[in-house]
Amino acid sequence: MPSRRAIIVAALAAGLLVTGRAAAQEREHAHGDEGHVHAHGGFPEYVDLFFTHHAYLERKVHPRFDAVVAEAGNQYSESLEFVWQFNRWLGAEVEAALIQSDPDLGEGVSGFGDLEVAPMVALVQDPARLLIVTARSGFVLPTGDEDEGLGVDGWGWEPGLLIWKGLGAEGRGALQAEIGYGRTFANEGVDEEELAFNLGYSYWTHSNWIPVAEIHAVERLGEHEEGALADRQLSGTLGFRYAFANGQQWGAAVQLPLLGDTESYDWRVVIGGIIHLQ
Repeated sequence: MPSRRAIIVAALAAGLLVTGRAAAQEREHAHGDEGHVHAHGGFPEYVDLFFTHHAYLERKVHPRFDAVVAEAGNQYSESLEFVWQFNRWLGAEVEAALIQSDPDLGEGVSGFGDLEVAPMVALVQDPARLLIVTARSGFVLPTGDEDEGLGVDGWGWEPGLLIWKGLGAEGRGALQAEIGYGRTFANEGVDEEELAFNLGYSYWTHSNWIPVAEIHAVERLGEHEEGALADRQLSGTLGFRYAFANGQQWGAAVQLPLLGDTESYDWRVVIGGIIHLQ
């Protein structure tokens, strides 16, 4: 029997092929209440990165498969993020994940992880300067079993400032940044705090292939429980997306630890898509 991991990867690949058949179809979509409408291929177009939260408000579904390979044991998750735009200035995200730890060893556990709910407020939307600045406040609810390693001890709060800046005469390039603070309010043990900074760049080529590069820095604050991760970590991500004419974007990326806490995992791969909702 094929493993759950193989089934998920095959399903994502099949979805990519099916959506590819729709590449000849044209679409129009709107961004916000101001009636910004354009056909696919009119720029700037928004491109979701893989680990940096986006600043723009849209309506979409984001399925993805995530695999973390580490010496201590591998972990796999299938997640679904639902994003909704209420109006030009307000939006929200809800993300849930199904997690499997060490399934290849026959000793792993599986179950639903923590649920994250994040309201978003656009602070700046300047089409002339191709600039969007948004505040995001993520709340991590302890729906995963912490004893089995499927969730955090307590609940989390992850506020952040998100920036999107279109680049180039056509707006095909985009720089995206995220400055965030995270805190876990532990039921038992020590609260965990960290500062995070993500910076990413994407470029929408004329062939609709979109290369993506990201850099991620984490600074952990305060005291940590014994065996916790190192105070600092720097990692990098390289990947791509392909944009179909019906508005969907599918792709994959690999993340590697570069400096600091390089022993928490060997590498990480993500495969996923962006399905826009009308």
